[in-house]
Amino acid sequence: MIQIQSSALLVTILPEVGGKIGQIRDTRSGCDMLIAPRRPWRTIPLQGDWLEHDTSGMDDCFPNVAQGFYPQESQTEPKSESNSRPAIHLPDLGEWTHGVWEIIEADPARVVMHRSGSALPYVATKTVRFVDEQSLEFSYYVENRGTAPIRYLWSAHPLISVPDAFELELPPASLAFRVFPSDGELRPWPAFQGTHLSREWIPRGANLKVFITGLPQGWCALRLPSHSLRFAFDLESVPVLGIWFNNYGFPAASEHAFRCIALEPCTSPSDLLDELDPSAYPVLSPGQSAQWWLRLDIARVSAQAE
Repeated sequence: MIQIQSSALLVTILPEVGGKIGQIRDTRSGCDMLIAPRRPWRTIPLQGDWLEHDTSGMDDCFPNVAQGFYPQESQTEPKSESNSRPAIHLPDLGEWTHGVWEIIEADPARVVMHRSGSALPYVATKTVRFVDEQSLEFSYYVENRGTAPIRYLWSAHPLISVPDAFELELPPASLAFRVFPSDGELRPWPAFQGTHLSREWIPRGANLKVFITGLPQGWCALRLPSHSLRFAFDLESVPVLGIWFNNYGFPAASEHAFRCIALEPCTSPSDLLDELDPSAYPVLSPGQSAQWWLRLDIARVSAQAE
């Protein structure tokens, strides 16, 4: 475990637990922004089950989100009896949440971590740093070290603690969303089965994942009675916003169930690497690299009102 701190925020980073952000705390009020641990923190083996470990905090999902087999058709080599590759199974929430990240730089306001791919031949660097006293930047670099293209997903996965009232603010536009798993319907945001998703909870004991596309600007905000959390991102590299509403519906039938909202800027409107047309996913050619970033600004509502 390692921590970085500003005058306003204390951030706990867990390189040994998939590089997870364990917690973001407002040091003046003592308020924690993220869901607290449900189980003791420990490294998830590369073949381990994420659901059997702690599911709190803020993860990064890469190169997939929902578990499944890597789509072999994205490889350049044609299949044959002589060169067919064994099926590659990707774990739930992707392999970035599994295993350990190596710390390569650290100071009181910045941590840089590195890892190599296990299922796929890539290297990755993740940097967490303070931009100012109340703002964090998460930046990412991935390079394909293999001989075939790599199709991937990336999604932020911050489980924000939302005890009761909330308001979701998105860029002004006529937005539409799909649910995941998909039922084939495109709905106008924010109405879903009689619920106004931008300010009303889904039924207790349920959870819901949606993907919003067509954002005119790269930001979203969650306003709580005590704090406002605003995420900013570059639409060119991160064009989609996923939102996960969990009203004690996850983990299902478990004493570890909790209530949260996860604002999940992401690269594609699906948690699966083979659900959409291949053109809907970013692809790294051999030797190619990609970079993207996510900024989080946290403001105390009480401080704003004074």
